[in-house]
Amino acid sequence: MNTIFILIAIVWVFRIITNILSWTALWWIKEYRFDRMLIHLKTKQGKKILFPQFRLPPKSVRSVSIILVSLALLSGVYMMLGVSLLSVLILDLLSFPLTAVVVFLSHIPILIYHSWRIYEATTLMRSRPDLLVIGITGSYGKTSTKEYLSTIVSQHLATLKTEASKNSPIAIAEIILKKLKPEHKIFVVEMGAYKVGEIRAMCRIVQPQIGIILAINPQHQDLFGTIETTMRAKYELVEGLSGKNIAIINYDDLRVRTLSEWALRDGHRVLYVTKEKKEEHSKDTYEITNIESTKSRLRFSVSFDTDTKDVSVSVIGSHQATNITAAIVAAVTAGMPFENAVAATKRLTSVPHVLEEKGGIAESIFIDDTFNNNPDAAKAAIAVLSKYKKRKILVFQPMIELGTYAQSSHYDVGRSAGEVCSEVILVGEDWAEDFIKGVRSVGTECVVQVLSVDKAAAYLRTHVKSSDTVLFKGKASGIVLSRIFS
Repeated sequence: MNTIFILIAIVWVFRIITNILSWTALWWIKEYRFDRMLIHLKTKQGKKILFPQFRLPPKSVRSVSIILVSLALLSGVYMMLGVSLLSVLILDLLSFPLTAVVVFLSHIPILIYHSWRIYEATTLMRSRPDLLVIGITGSYGKTSTKEYLSTIVSQHLATLKTEASKNSPIAIAEIILKKLKPEHKIFVVEMGAYKVGEIRAMCRIVQPQIGIILAINPQHQDLFGTIETTMRAKYELVEGLSGKNIAIINYDDLRVRTLSEWALRDGHRVLYVTKEKKEEHSKDTYEITNIESTKSRLRFSVSFDTDTKDVSVSVIGSHQATNITAAIVAAVTAGMPFENAVAATKRLTSVPHVLEEKGGIAESIFIDDTFNNNPDAAKAAIAVLSKYKKRKILVFQPMIELGTYAQSSHYDVGRSAGEVCSEVILVGEDWAEDFIKGVRSVGTECVVQVLSVDKAAAYLRTHVKSSDTVLFKGKASGIVLSRIFS
């Protein structure tokens, strides 16, 4: 009997330890934010919190500290309760809330550290009045545009950029303190936000002179509450402009267009990027025409005033024409001749994990678009998939944090998938019914399955054939992609 008890206890303790590892990884994914974790707990996957998908957390001081402190506290509780299976059950039930308490307590030293680093970075920026700062925000497209812009302007002046998709105040402060050199003349800053006030805080650090607003959609509506709140949050970049005081606006996005009206009202200069004809703003407008997108290249023309230049880049997706043009406009505004800015686009390449074509198994084609997921980006990726021949498969992570837009957004993306795909694998149950309804609405024979990460990987290993094209969309789909090859 004692042997059975010991075996059960060992297995149970192992389960608790693996759960703590998985929860710590999930906290990291949610940026240790309680608002984002609470939204996750409302999803079907989140409601299975006692049986989380196994993940390994990053090897960082914070994650290791959370794991060790959580295990130490649980060990203390176990010693207080005494040795029994009931004690192990109580530990199991307490492990997630106890880990949450440790995460909360970890905010205190982190907040002190972040405040000091942000103060240091702000002080350093005030000593660099010669540094031209260009801020970029929007619901999507920020990272790609940041990479395009920094590549272009670096041909003109020494340029610093924020790294990867690190777009919070502390991430910006760290890059300033670690990487800013006297020779840098331009600083390209990606700015993300989950609530009102976060972009304003970034502007206080860097004091941007040029701001790019790309698009506004329902991404993170569970956090913002309303689309109008999202608009106010993104407009903080315009409000924070100084010096040149120029806002670069995607005129084709109706919500961003509204922000341009606010900017003009508040005395800012506005430059427009558009695929439409805008005679009334011809001297402030860069028009995109003749878009031609293939599986490996994007070509289009950009017209400014009386000048027209052709762009040809190794980037996938017609939607990237707007992002590239916004980067060209910012480069020109920063002092680069229009002709030189366009010529520099020849150096542009796709951002990793953004519509990145890779060799798949069995001589198939894999498209890695796992960087992020939102309704517009999903439909743009499916449009790229439509250009491929033979069987087309979509591996899709349901979109979270869309608030009241979740059902309609999944239905719309499902419609797009139904028109293009032979097969769809949904990695997650959330809003699967709405997605499937969208697929069915177009009357095609597209097959839809809802599978776990492991089952999706196993299925693809055995069912993908030569000449198939598989699009992986969303971060969970990225896990599927990695496990196919593991």
